[in-house]
Formats: sequence, C-alpha cells, structure tokens
Amino acid sequence: MKVTTTILSFSSIILLITLLFNNIVHHIYDHDKAMDMFCMTETCDNYSENVLKLINNSVDPCDNFHQYACGTMIRNVSDRGYITDLIEKVRDEVEYILKKGWDQKKNKTNRKIVKSRSLATDLAIRIFQQCTRITSKIATKEEILEAINKQFNGLPISTNSSWPLESNKNSININWLDFYAHYSNAFGYEPIFRVGYYLMNNLYIQIDFCFMEFQIFNCKVLLKYMMSNKTNEKSEKEYEKICNEVIDFSVKLTKFKLKFGEKKLYHLKEIESDTGLNWESFFQITLNYGKSFRKEKNPSIIYDNELIIVEDALLDALKFIENTPKHIVFNYFWLKTIAYFLSNIKTTGFCPVSFFSDQFPLSFAIARLYVDYSLKPGSKLKAIHMVNQLKQSAIESIEKNTLFDDETREKAIEKLRSIIDFVGLPEKFMIDEQLDEFYGLQSSIDPMFGDNYYESYAKLLRHYKHIMFGKMGNDSISLRGINSFSPLIFNGYYSILANSIEIKPILLRLPLFDTELPFYINYAKLGYIIGHEIFHCVDKTGIKYDKSGALREWTTDKFEKKYDDKTQCFIEQYRNYTEHYYGLSQDNSTVGEDVADNGGLRVAYMAYQHEMKRIQNLGKQPQLFPKLVDKKMTVEQIFFLATAQFHCRFVTRTELNDWFTHDIHSPPESRVNVCLQNFDKFAESFNCSIGSPMNPEKRCRLF
Repeated sequence: MKVTTTILSFSSIILLITLLFNNIVHHIYDHDKAMDMFCMTETCDNYSENVLKLINNSVDPCDNFHQYACGTMIRNVSDRGYITDLIEKVRDEVEYILKKGWDQKKNKTNRKIVKSRSLATDLAIRIFQQCTRITSKIATKEEILEAINKQFNGLPISTNSSWPLESNKNSININWLDFYAHYSNAFGYEPIFRVGYYLMNNLYIQIDFCFMEFQIFNCKVLLKYMMSNKTNEKSEKEYEKICNEVIDFSVKLTKFKLKFGEKKLYHLKEIESDTGLNWESFFQITLNYGKSFRKEKNPSIIYDNELIIVEDALLDALKFIENTPKHIVFNYFWLKTIAYFLSNIKTTGFCPVSFFSDQFPLSFAIARLYVDYSLKPGSKLKAIHMVNQLKQSAIESIEKNTLFDDETREKAIEKLRSIIDFVGLPEKFMIDEQLDEFYGLQSSIDPMFGDNYYESYAKLLRHYKHIMFGKMGNDSISLRGINSFSPLIFNGYYSILANSIEIKPILLRLPLFDTELPFYINYAKLGYIIGHEIFHCVDKTGIKYDKSGALREWTTDKFEKKYDDKTQCFIEQYRNYTEHYYGLSQDNSTVGEDVADNGGLRVAYMAYQHEMKRIQNLGKQPQLFPKLVDKKMTVEQIFFLATAQFHCRFVTRTELNDWFTHDIHSPPESRVNVCLQNFDKFAESFNCSIGSPMNPEKRCRLF
C-alpha cells in the first residue's frame, strides 16, 4: 500500500510537471505568434503613439484629410515639421560624435563612439577638437589683431604696407585675384567666392558665391578693433572713412550675390576673356601647382573643355571688383577677416554648423561617422530593395497606361530600367582604405595640423582642392558610385543628366524609414519620396532627355498632345484648390512636382501591395500596431496616414502668401489632399461617399 501511494504521488508530480511544461510551451508559442502578428518593439510603440497624437478626431477624414491627419501639429506655431526637426537632430548627433569621438583623458580616438579606423575620420574629429577650443576661449581684441596682422604680413603684397592700407595705389604690387588666392590659402576663408567641386557625370570646378557671407559690417565694432591696431596709427575719422568705404563696397557686392544668376560652363580661356582676369595664375596658386601648372595633365583639361561652372551674376561681380580701387578691395579682406574671427570666437554653434556643411572638405568622412553610429544595420539593403520594387511598379504602371503609344512606352520603360540609384553613403566610403585613398591620406595625418583650428583648416582646404583637381579627367581614379559631394543634406532627387536617383543617408531613419517598422509604413513614407523622384524621369522635362541623360527627343507628337491635355487637368485642379482654400492665385510653376507627387503615391501603393502579396504567399500577414488596431484602423488607412503625416507642419499666413514665389512644390495641405482626391483607393479605405471633398467625381490622372 505504501509503495502504491509513493508511485501515485510520483506519477502526480510527473503529470503536474508535464502540464506545466505544456503551458509554458503554449505560452511561448502564443507569444511568438503575437510577435509575428503585432509589432511589439519600442520603435513601433513610439510610432503608433505619434500617429495618434497628431490626429484631430474632430475633423472628418473625408472632408479634409490633411487637417485630420496633422491636426495637432498644424495648429501649433512651435511645430516646424518633421524635416526641420530631423535636420536638427542629425546635426546634434554629428556634433556629439565629433565631440565625444576623441577621448580627452587618453588623448586618442574613442572607440566606443568611432568604429572607423580611417585617417580621414580621425582627421575630422581632431580638427573639430581644435575648433571647439577656439570657441571656448575668448581672445582679446589685441590677440585677434596680432594673429590677423601676422598672417596678412606674410602675404605677397608689399613689404612696406601696414593695415589698413592707404589709398596710394603704387604701394599695392599685386592684382586682387592673385591676392585672393594667397589670402584664401592662408586663412582657409573665401568671403567673396569659393572654389569647390561639383560632380555630375564629370567632375567640374565650381566657382560660386559663398552664401554664408551676407552679413553687413558693424562699423562701430570694427572701429574699436582698428583703433587698437598698433601698426598703422590714424585718427578715428580716418578709420571711419576706411570703414565706410568698405561697407559701401560690401553693400554693392551683396547686390550681385542676391541676383542668383544662371550657371554656365566655361573653359579657362573663356572665363579669362569674359572677366579680363588672369585665371591661370589664380589656379596656379589656389591648386598649389606653382609654375608647373601648365605642364600638368589636368590644367590642359580645363583649357580645352568646359569644366568650370560659374554664375552670370558672379562674372558681373568680378568686373565690379576689378574696377574698384585696390586699397578698398584689400581693406575689405582685412576687415572681413577681423569680423570672421570675431564672430566665430563668440559663436558656440560655429563648429557644428561648419562641419555639417556640405562644403566642408571632409564631408564624406563625417557622413561615415554618422552612418556607423546612427543608422540601424540593414537600413541601406532594405532601402535598395524598396527602390527596385518601386522601379518595377513604375514600369508596370507605364505598361498599363493608355497615355503611351507603343513606341513611346518602349522608350519610357527602357529609361526607367536604366535609372541608376545611389542609396545611402557610397560603398567605397564604408571601407577605410578607400575613404583615405579618396582624400589622398596615407601613413600620417600629423602634417595636416597647424597650431590652431584656422591653420589646420587652411591646410586641409589647400590639400582637398589639390587632391580633387588631380581627379579631374583621371580615368584611373573611379568616381563611380558617387553622385554628389553633399552626403548629409536632407534630400532625395532625380538627376536628368545622369538619369539617376539619390537617396541620402539622412533619409534612412525615422520619421521616414526604420528597419523595425512594418514594410507598409516604409513604403508610405520613404517609398512615396522615391516614387516621386522616379516619376521625374518621365515628367515634362524628363521626357526631353534619353536614358543616358542626353538631350534627345524620344516621344511622339501624339503622346505629347495627350500628355499636355492630362497635365492641364492637374494645373486647373491645384489652382482651384489654392483659390478655394487659401484665397490665393497659383500659376503652373508647381505642376512638375504635383504630377510627381501623384505618380509617387500610386507607385508607392502598388509596391506596398506587391510586398503584401509576397508575404501572404508565404503564409504570413503584415505586422500590426496594437494601439492602432484598438482604434479599428486598417493597414490601408495606416498607409495613407503615414504618407499624409510626412507633410505635417505649421504654415503661417505670411509663408502661404509668399509660397509660390520661392517654392516649386505646392503647400503641404495641397500635396496631401489633392493627391488623395485623385486616388480612388484612398476613398475606398475611408469609405468616403462620392461627391465628398476627398472623393470628387472628377479626378486627374497621368500615370
């Protein structure tokens, strides 16, 4: 009896353990099943919170979807929109990486922050450290003047000159353009025009206005500095006269900058002929080639080929400078330098703004630091997959479109298939050795450093200009995979001349994209942007260029007539919306972007539907957001909400009144509502009755 009881007790324990184990297994299975069904990550939870926070439930989505989707943001004056917030967030992250990327105690790179072992990334971090030291130390006016005069006295002007210069022209033995080259090399500062590089199929020298230099001199501040100058004793009236001459020159120069003239291509002799200036001598100095300039391979390239880009307005400004008394021009440089040093030393934001600029010589190295630190693994691969799906959907759209005759359809599809896509940071810059090779950095970067930030930056700028000039026309150095020199600007764009689209690294993150978000959100946001850029390939301007980017007609007259008729529908539709909702008149300057918006939305929707079918064929379902399911939102409704909320931002009445004079896109509300009015799938998903504002009887459709 005792044995039987023991056996029964043991059996009961085994049974209990078995039941407990089964419950645990079922719980794990149910949890995994729930994880498959719902997106339970913190990213998804935060995303759904933000969606609900923006919605204005007092607005019927079938009346005004933009106000419904963005209600709380467009009523808040302090909300500047996702784009502005994202740019500031990225800038803050770049500043953090550059600041914390150097271990002050150990005096070496902080490997907890910096993954790259590239010399270029180390150089960027160390020069940033120098920059932060100059902004944290307030120099006296005597120290500033002493440093500036020391540099100026080293420039090849005249040994008996002292600053500011007298009006006696005989004391100035150098032309202003050569002086500007020496001055820019010494200070790393280009207050009138900058010499940079532009990449679009070929590598070009670009000479343009320095757009950060619009501020007018504060004469009262500069007078104090001039009065402290020990090298040229003058009365206050004499100094004031010099200051006023320079201010008058500066004001006139600024008027040229504000013209924003057309950019044209020149070869060296053309620009010399147009300006009457010796540009060969200027490039000898600027590009650090000296007297051997003509013997080098690359100078012959800019002599014989139109590889120099210059604005018309800048050419006019150069002629104006040439006709201005030399002492005024040279004193302008001197006072401009004082103002530059003074403003930078007192401005704590100078370093992050300068290093974040697309004109900073080490922009790719800084972008590499950002990508390594901030972007989630797999972001680029997932975005590339999206681009391919969107291009395929665009091709399907063209195949089914009755707008195209057979001949034009074939050419359009051929052009779409030929689009080159540049997604994220070019692959070569993710490899340390190739990043360093691009910047011409070898065993040590120590020679690149001066005693302070200004000296180091000047050395870096000279090195960069020389290295980049060496790449012009050099077939052995491949620039393939690089579409532009601005990796961290907020942009996705289509290049007509290259037949390419570029999606910058800054777009591969929230609020536009995230590897953890369900695919339909990524297609609704980033996919919509990519689709928009793809359709520029076949917009009114795009159809004038072939698949190689050459200006060549490939459409038929019949197609162009139908194209113009359908485009007119959009012009009238957006014009009517603007008049009715804003009380403003609108021309047809936005039609190219309006058409791309409509095409981008449709192709993003098609691609998301294809992805949906693909995962359903695998026996799966799209992940859902628990908080949005609780609100009885469908996947389609969430898709359209995601697209609309990309355009959430507060717009003042003043901004709206001036909108069409400075922006080729329609205002945010128009971009959302008119696009969705034209798309029947939207009306179906929100059950909008026919004739309601968001489900009109007449729609415009091109693609």
